[in-house]
Order: sequence, then C-alpha cells, then structure tokens
Amino acid sequence: MTLELIRNRWTFAILVSLRNGPSYPAQLRDDINQGNARNADLVGDRILHDRILFTTLRRMEDEGLVARKDDDALNGGVALRELTAMSRGLLSSFHEIAAWADGHRRHLAITLQRQRGLPLEITGPRDSRPSEWVQLSPEQDYWRGIGMTLAMLRLRWSFSIIAQLRNGPLHPTGIAAEINAGIERNRDITGSRTLSEKVLWDTLHRLVDGGLITHIPRAPGFASTARCDLTRSGRDLLPSVAPMGTWAMEYEAHLATIIRTRRDLVAEIDPKAGTGK
Repeated sequence: MTLELIRNRWTFAILVSLRNGPSYPAQLRDDINQGNARNADLVGDRILHDRILFTTLRRMEDEGLVARKDDDALNGGVALRELTAMSRGLLSSFHEIAAWADGHRRHLAITLQRQRGLPLEITGPRDSRPSEWVQLSPEQDYWRGIGMTLAMLRLRWSFSIIAQLRNGPLHPTGIAAEINAGIERNRDITGSRTLSEKVLWDTLHRLVDGGLITHIPRAPGFASTARCDLTRSGRDLLPSVAPMGTWAMEYEAHLATIIRTRRDLVAEIDPKAGTGK
C-alpha cells in the first residue's frame, strides 16, 4: 500500500522538496525542476508544470501527506504547503533503502536509463558523472539513491514478485498463483485486478535486468525445472524496506482507505483515519 501511495510521478519529489520546511507552490515547482536538471541522466527533460503540481498537491492534501499553512493572505491567496507528521515518518522510513542504494547506485542508474530509453552515460566508478553536470551534495545524492530504488519498486507487481521469492525459488507460474491468491484475500483494496501471464513476464524481465532476481531456464523437455530466485542484491533489499512496512502498519487503516478511494471501492477518505492512533 505504501508503494501505491507514492506511485504517482511527482509525489516523492514533492515530499523531498518539503523536507526542510514549508514552501509556496512556485518554490516547490522551481526546486523540483532544478532537481530534475541535476538528474537529467535519469529523468531526461521531464518538467513539472503548475497544473500538474496543483493537481498533485490537492490529492496529497486529501490523503494526508501535505497540509496548508493558514497564511493565504500573505501571498495573494496562495498558501504555503508543509509535510504532515505522517509524511515525515514516511521519509524517515527510507533510511535503510538509502543505505542499500549506496552499494547499487551505478547499476540502478544504468537500469533506469535503459528502461526509460535514455543514454547510458554512467560508465565509470560510482561517483563519476560527466564533467558538465552539477555535482550532487551528499544530501542530494542520498535522495537520488532512494528515488532510484523506489522507481524500481514502484513498477506495478515488482514488489509482489520480490516478496513471493523471499522464501526461495519458485516457478514463474507459482509466483503468479501466489500473487493472485493474495489478491483474492485482499479484494477490499485490490478490486478486480489480477496478474496476467504477459505482465508477469514483462515484470520478471525488468527485475532480471535490474539485478534483483535471476531466472533459471528450464532444461530441454522439463518445463517444471524453470525457476526464479532473488539475487544477493534482491535478498539484501528486502530488510531495507522493513522500516517502511513498520510505518505502514501505524497508518494501515488510513492507507487502505486511500487505496480503496483511488480504485473507486469507497466513496471518500475518512479524515480521522490518518492519525495513526
């Protein structure tokens, strides 16, 4: 549910931009676009425009991730936005992910560049970048690593597949069967979606490309011998997301309501559900 919460393209960027204090929307837009320019090797020429920014902010306010400060009159009716206690806790839960990303950043960057059709421009040691690029501060590099990891995990079904392999190798059809059984148990938040064979294989290929799982092909004439398993990197990634899971348990009811609302399974979010009490 947490990965679904931040699946939108701009949610993570807005949270990171607000981490040091309240900002007006125009400041948010400029800060995020400056960050995009620093990370053009990963995002290309992506630009955040005002219309998308305000649409995303409204949704994040409705879902309890962002709050308005009561100072509309000071800036022509445009309010400052700030993080809530819930979203500050979410950002803190990414610390172990940052530690994992620190040892995998070069491969993560190359994988994302390849999957997004961007030039493969990182070819040297982990900290090398083309000389014309602005060098990142340690803090900027910290959030870059988290962002790359979340971009991999936010691929729909990626985390479900990784989680199914936590206890050992499985045949691809076994992975799909376990995931779809889990969907059946959670119809209150999943709705009618299921994992199809085509999407399964597309996602498996992406995870193999990302170095998180390995696929052992079947021997000739023995289809049942094909197996998928976590790589060392994939197995090390699982404990790094545990703090995010602990955070999600505190807000489980609120997160479930958000996901149901997004999927038109309930009418509206209960504003009292996000207290974590």
